[in-house]
Amino acid sequence: MSTFLYLTRHGETVWNTKKLMQGWKDSPLTDTGIKQAYQLSQRLSNVTLGAIYSSTSKRAIQTAEIVNGERNLEVYTYDDLREISFGIWEGRTSEDNEKDNPEEWTTFWKTPHLFNNDSVEPFLTVQQRMVNRVNQIVQQHPNENVLIVTHSIALKLLMDHFEHNEMKNLWSTPAIPPASLTLVETEKNNQQEVIFKYDTSHLADLVR
Repeated sequence: MSTFLYLTRHGETVWNTKKLMQGWKDSPLTDTGIKQAYQLSQRLSNVTLGAIYSSTSKRAIQTAEIVNGERNLEVYTYDDLREISFGIWEGRTSEDNEKDNPEEWTTFWKTPHLFNNDSVEPFLTVQQRMVNRVNQIVQQHPNENVLIVTHSIALKLLMDHFEHNEMKNLWSTPAIPPASLTLVETEKNNQQEVIFKYDTSHLADLVR
């Protein structure tokens, strides 16, 4: 028996447009982000969802609630599905963080498997909490379709686990677009098949 995981990143946020790093701190969806969520909802309108899960960040919950629409499902929220915590880098531009922490910034992007910072959550910690929570969700929903609304790096780390991609290759694939859709068929024995990944065909002219 398989569980089909519909995985998405939240819609565009205010901090996204300002190029501010956004992990555990939050900002609301922009008008574009709201439209993206509605387009995602339309994309999933013919999918019978057994459950909807979201990170506890408001931007993810807002996206999940829009997709939920008239389904009248409860949106289950978990801290485990949150984005990486950027610590002291939160709410600042990449340029400012690179200027203040050049060596650590370079390691973060160039050699992520070697990255270590007392303030920023380790990549492996994010990956482990994501994998553990998703495995629990799969166990709870055999033979069902489940929507999970999460975040860019958190989702990338989850997919790297599914696809056996080494941590050193974390940034080898492009950034995950807001409200894009990934579909993974997964079984109780932890075997996964990626049906499609980071698809944005439903977003029309809203993709940035």
